[in-house]
Amino acid sequence: MSKKLPSCGLYRTTQAHPDRPTQVPVGQLVHFHNHSDAGHPIILLPKANVSNTWNFESKGFLVKDASWCSSLVGLLPEGFYRLGEALRMPDGRVVPNGQVVQVGYNRAGEPIAFFGTWSKDSNTLTFSTKGSKLSERAIAGLTPLAHGGPAMPTATGGHP
Repeated sequence: MSKKLPSCGLYRTTQAHPDRPTQVPVGQLVHFHNHSDAGHPIILLPKANVSNTWNFESKGFLVKDASWCSSLVGLLPEGFYRLGEALRMPDGRVVPNGQVVQVGYNRAGEPIAFFGTWSKDSNTLTFSTKGSKLSERAIAGLTPLAHGGPAMPTATGGHP
């Protein structure tokens, strides 16, 4: 394939897979890899969702038509973000600007925000498994959060 391929990551299909339209229809969440052992890009379908994060099938579908790859819509990585603006929920509640949310997706590749609840007793932030769909405007305002904790400095004195 001579055409520039998208980066590896999460995508939503806007066209059915040229060779597997039934298995990979329009509006499907996929994990795209621009490389494979067979030499062609490959897409993997969602298998199971654990803690609002998808695990993907180990076997996928090769992509032999590079032009189809350009029809994929890139998605933010699943993970933790800070809201850039307040969100009004369908039931009238408001989620304030700056709130930490976990971003995940449904099988159709639609973004979902999962809201955390802090427990004073255990000093933990727990995220619900039920969330609310996010608009494109809300997605554009998200800021990713690092959550790995402290790290040892590198040999050059900087941080990893």
